[in-house]
Amino acid sequence: MMSRLLCSPTLQRLYAPLRRMPLVGEIAHGLVGKLLPQGTRVPVRVRAGAGAGLLLSVDPRYESLYAAGDYEEPLLNVLAAHLGRGDVLYDVGAHIGFVSLVAARVVGPAGAVYAFEADEDNAKRIAEHKEMNSLPQLEVVPAAAWSERTKLSFRRSPDASSRNTGSVAGISASEGALGTSVVDAVTLDEFARAHRAANVVKIDVEGAEEEVLAGSETVLRTSRPALICEIHNARAAEAVANRLAACGYAWNWLDDADRFPRHLVAEARR
Repeated sequence: MMSRLLCSPTLQRLYAPLRRMPLVGEIAHGLVGKLLPQGTRVPVRVRAGAGAGLLLSVDPRYESLYAAGDYEEPLLNVLAAHLGRGDVLYDVGAHIGFVSLVAARVVGPAGAVYAFEADEDNAKRIAEHKEMNSLPQLEVVPAAAWSERTKLSFRRSPDASSRNTGSVAGISASEGALGTSVVDAVTLDEFARAHRAANVVKIDVEGAEEEVLAGSETVLRTSRPALICEIHNARAAEAVANRLAACGYAWNWLDDADRFPRHLVAEARR
């Protein structure tokens, strides 16, 4: 009952500004944490936006923005502009699948969405959301995308978070420090040889975007998909721009913000 109440639109509208207030916000956040056991999740229906009507299982403390429906709205608008019925999306760094679910509805039963997610718990949640929303055109790929087929050390997000900041910690074949795991990594070029070609590739991999693109050159040169990529620093921006230019792509920033991370949108020059 308490978890559902905390996901209610009215309470969320009251809580959001309160949470931003110095001291008061910390007290409010601490109180909510005490009212809800760690790991509590509740099924909710997305209230608005491109995901309106989707069913999600969310942690009310950290993931209420998904229930509200205003998560990544500019990115979803670009995605909708480039995807149509029967199309294919490679969603690299799919988190709990919100973008993948929205895209799966857009492409319909004749299309396909491949959700790449290295975090084992997140990948399981994507599969759960796929079943909750009856979207068989969504396929979970429980692996990282990288520049080569290998094993990687993956640093998981803290449990007390929205679990959307997991990142590759390095190449390794064994368990590392606390909070890391070993995950499989594939290249998009290799994956595309055995699956449908992408119309759009969306990349959100917490700083590993250069490595993903290094394993995607054949995809970029042959399938010519549109690309939506989160960039995490100026060095990565330069490296990604150079690679895209070499593959015959033009690109622009999704927004006017001059700070990272920010999203780049690229299309092939025809």
